[in-house]
Amino acid sequence: MKKRSQVKLVSYNINNVEICASAARISTTSGNAIEIFEKSKGNEKNQELIKKVLSSGHASITEHAIFTFALKDVSAFVEQFFIECRLASFTVKSRRYVDFSKLGYHIPSDLKGENLNQYCKYMDNLFCAYNIMLENGIPKEDARFLLPYSFHSNFYCTCNARELVHIIYDIKYGRGSDIPELQDLANQIIEQVSEVFPCINFELETTLIKNNITKPQVKEIKIENTLSFIESDKIGTVSLINKPSEPIKILNMAYNLNHTDTNGNLELKKYIASKRPRELEQLSYSFLISNITLSGITHMVRHRMQSIIIPSIQGIEHSKFIVPDTIKNNSKLFEIYKETLEESNKMIKQMSQSETLRYYNYYYALSGNLMDIMTTINARELMHFIKLRTCKRAQWEIRNIAIEMLKHLRTSCPELFNYFGPSCFIDGKCPEGNMTCGEIEEVTKKFQFL
Repeated sequence: MKKRSQVKLVSYNINNVEICASAARISTTSGNAIEIFEKSKGNEKNQELIKKVLSSGHASITEHAIFTFALKDVSAFVEQFFIECRLASFTVKSRRYVDFSKLGYHIPSDLKGENLNQYCKYMDNLFCAYNIMLENGIPKEDARFLLPYSFHSNFYCTCNARELVHIIYDIKYGRGSDIPELQDLANQIIEQVSEVFPCINFELETTLIKNNITKPQVKEIKIENTLSFIESDKIGTVSLINKPSEPIKILNMAYNLNHTDTNGNLELKKYIASKRPRELEQLSYSFLISNITLSGITHMVRHRMQSIIIPSIQGIEHSKFIVPDTIKNNSKLFEIYKETLEESNKMIKQMSQSETLRYYNYYYALSGNLMDIMTTINARELMHFIKLRTCKRAQWEIRNIAIEMLKHLRTSCPELFNYFGPSCFIDGKCPEGNMTCGEIEEVTKKFQFL
C-alpha cells in the first residue's frame, strides 16, 4: 500500500521571532540582553527588522529559532540525505534492535501497472529474505544488510532556522532536486514552519535562487553480470591519508597557550583522562575507508564533528555485497542470501529497461552494498569516537573500523594515541551499567597491546 512520507513539526521555541529580533537589535541598541528581549515582545517591527538584517547578509540571527521535526515512514534514502547535514541533531530508529519486516517500504506515487508490480516484487523479495534470516536466528544487525533503501525509517531532526534553509535549498536546488519524496517533504516543512516563523519565507526567497530547474538526466545503474560477495574481514579497509607533522609539538604549544601557569611537556595520560582536552582539536587526521556498507555509514555519520565525503547512493555499485559471518557460517541461509541477491541483480537489470523505474534506482540500493568514503576528524572527536566505537557493545563493522583507525593513529603518534581506546580503557570503568560486557580486564589488556 502506498503511503505518503510525512514530516510533522512537533516542537519549536515559542518566542522565536522575538529572540531573532532581539539578536538583530543587540549589537546596535543600548540596554542589556534581557531589557532588549523584553522590549522586543509584541513589537510590530520585529518582522521587518529581521528581514532588513537578513537582506544585508547577516543570517546568523535566525540560528536562535529552533525546530524539531518527526519524520514518519520516510525512506532510508531520505534518512541518509538528512543525517548528512552536519549542523542538525538526529535520533533514528535502530536497525540493530528493531524488526523492520512489517514496517513497509516507500512506493513512488506515480508507479502503476507493470512498473508498480516490478518495483513491489523487487522489494517484497528482499523483505521476505530478511524475515527468513530473522526467523532462523540471524541477528537483526546482520539481516538488515538485505534491506533496500526504500524501507520505512522514522526519526527526529532538530535544527535552527538557518540550517533548515540550507537543507531546503539542498533539496530544492541541490542534490535532492530530482527526488520527488524529498520535494514533498520540503513542501510540508515550509508550510508548517511558515505558520510559526513567517520570517523563514523571506529567508527562503533571498537564499533560494529562482530559476527553471530541469529534471536531471537519469544516472546509469552500475551493475555487473557477476556479483561480488565480500566477507566481513575484507570490509572497512582504513587508510590514514593525512596527519599533522608534529602533533606533540602542536599539542604542547596549544596547551601552554591555554595554561599559562604551566611549562614543559604534557602528562599525556592524565591529560587524556581530563574533562576538557580542547587542545586535541588542533590535530586533524584524514582517513579513507574502503568497502564500508551503507549500514556502516549510518553509524559513521552520527558523529557530527567531522568533515565527511560520501558519494551519492544514486551511483552505488549494486553488484557488491557484504556477507556477514553469521550468514556465511550457515550454508542453508547463505544459499538463500546468495540466491536472493542474484535474483535482485536480475530484477534491477530488468527495471533499468524502464525509464520510469530507472529513475528510482536509489531505492534499489541495499544496506549491504559497499562504497568508499573519506573523513577528516580532529583528535578530540577521534577520542570520543574511539571510546564509543571500540567498545565490545558497538556494532561489529564500525567497531572493526574504529580499531583499524586507532592502529593507524598509534603507529602515527604512539606517545598520544597509546592512551586512546574504549571508555573502560581510558576511564578505568564501564559506562554501560547493566549492559556491560563484564570483561574490563580482558579489554584493557587487549588495548594495551593493540
